[in-house]
Amino acid sequence: MRRLVVAGAILAIASLGPLLGRPSPVTAIAPSDSQRATAALDYLLAQQSSNGSLDGSLGETADFVIGAAAAGLDPATLAGCAAGTSALDFIATASDVGASDPARTGKGILAVVAAGGDPSSFAGRNLLARLSALYDSTSGAYGGGSTFGQAFAILGLVAAGQAVPAKAITELGGLQDPDGSWSYGSAPVAAGEGDSNSTAIALMALDQAGDHSADTAALAYLATQQMSDGGFAYQNPSPWGPAASDPDSDAVVLQALVAAGENPTGSTWTVGSNTVITNLRSTQGADGGYAYPGGGESAFTTSEVPAALVRYAYAATAHFTPGASLPGSRCAAASPSSSADASASASTSPGMSPSQSSAATPTKAPTPRPTVRVTARPTAVPTPAPTPTESPSPSSGAAGPESATEAATAQPTGLRTSTVVPTASPSAVSAVAGRTSTSGSGSGADASNDGGPVAWLWYLLAAVAALLVVAGAGWFLTTRPAKR
Repeated sequence: MRRLVVAGAILAIASLGPLLGRPSPVTAIAPSDSQRATAALDYLLAQQSSNGSLDGSLGETADFVIGAAAAGLDPATLAGCAAGTSALDFIATASDVGASDPARTGKGILAVVAAGGDPSSFAGRNLLARLSALYDSTSGAYGGGSTFGQAFAILGLVAAGQAVPAKAITELGGLQDPDGSWSYGSAPVAAGEGDSNSTAIALMALDQAGDHSADTAALAYLATQQMSDGGFAYQNPSPWGPAASDPDSDAVVLQALVAAGENPTGSTWTVGSNTVITNLRSTQGADGGYAYPGGGESAFTTSEVPAALVRYAYAATAHFTPGASLPGSRCAAASPSSSADASASASTSPGMSPSQSSAATPTKAPTPRPTVRVTARPTAVPTPAPTPTESPSPSSGAAGPESATEAATAQPTGLRTSTVVPTASPSAVSAVAGRTSTSGSGSGADASNDGGPVAWLWYLLAAVAALLVVAGAGWFLTTRPAKR
């Protein structure tokens, strides 16, 4: 009997061996939005050119600066993987090229203020005086009076703590279309010809200036642009093909919702179980970058997203930690576009065209809708779009036509949220598109891939069954009548 008991114990232990030898299951935790923002910024750092810019664009570079400040990082540390010319140095030079453009000047002011600088005395330049010189006190228009020029001029003034002329606000409000939208140009267009990007940036400017009179109509229009995945389309319906959400439209609309006091994750802005936030999370690449639908990841598409991820709107107050820098984990594989190293005259013009070429006017080509860069796209109607003023385009080439004049002066930067999400821990930005492992030896995969409780249960049942079989056999052998 003793031998049978010992044999049963050995068999039970052998059955449990695979179970006891298995590592503990991995607990997977999704990265926070702050960590996602840091990962996106780290991706942009790897794309930064030696002249300090992203794609030679004032707009993209300004958004890089604004997004970093919004995430709690010091914009002064943004000097690329080689620690060369800083983003702020590039903006100073680029602002000279865009001095006659209220959109670019306003965008530059937003970046300088977000970085803790004084736009009236920035690297020997008075950006506020330049903006003032572009104002027509009779009409209330800045420059040509386009939606982006007017909106970014107003946002720049608000960010700098300057009074916004009442006529300037009236002028921007007067550009609203019959359906509550805005378009890229300097005059209202027919219902259905506006776009989500122009609408979001105009609404953001008015709200940040304290005018909420256009909120109801504008928000109703934006609701029509939300897709089933929770994201937003540049235009829905679109003259360039089936409407689809994209990271740029998601980012600027999210910022506008925050500025308007809306809850982006509330029932009003939830489609099924999807929101603009869940869509932004789901479309981020493993390296932190974002791609325009139909194209590859690019600085153009990514630069506007970080500020939106931390719910920051243009003209908001950013609180960053001096000296706090990005981990630079993407630098080893960095290969910035050579076009970003263009001379100051070309690289400084904040053109936002996502297309590889600088076609003067958008065409209804295969690439659906203009790139969603709020500050750069022309209205859905190709004719109003201005001719491109900048040849450099993102190295990865986003899909869709867009106005190179980039009246959008570069993508929108943050909204007016007064608080900023603290910077994410560098160690948490790896595997952004997946999950972060907190235990075990896994690499961030879902815990279910490690066997999980089901596998443990089967092993335990098998061990118990083996023990019972041996014990039962022993009992039978010891209790049956012995043969004579």
